[in-house]
Amino acid sequence: MCGANVTITDTDWHPTDWRDRLAKRDAEAAPVVIGDDVWLGMNVTVLKGVEIGSRTVVGAGSVVTKPLPSGVIAAGQPAIVVCELSERTNWTHHLTNYQ
Repeated sequence: MCGANVTITDTDWHPTDWRDRLAKRDAEAAPVVIGDDVWLGMNVTVLKGVEIGSRTVVGAGSVVTKPLPSGVIAAGQPAIVVCELSERTNWTHHLTNYQ
């Protein structure tokens, strides 16, 4: 699931080095892999080359710059693992303590 304004990009859109831009070289690209039952909150940005494991939840406004494992809640800029999920996880408790 994706909240409003989620951005998933597999490229930088333009090279960062001015010489490459002047030579009209393409930016580097890398695939993005998103597992099953992932939930990306509103305004999440997922950058190139990232893999998000199944059943992971990414908090609103987060920027995912590195791979995230399965079954976790991650949040922040850059996104980091806040807690691991289990079938008995009390999400409200974990999210309240994160703030």
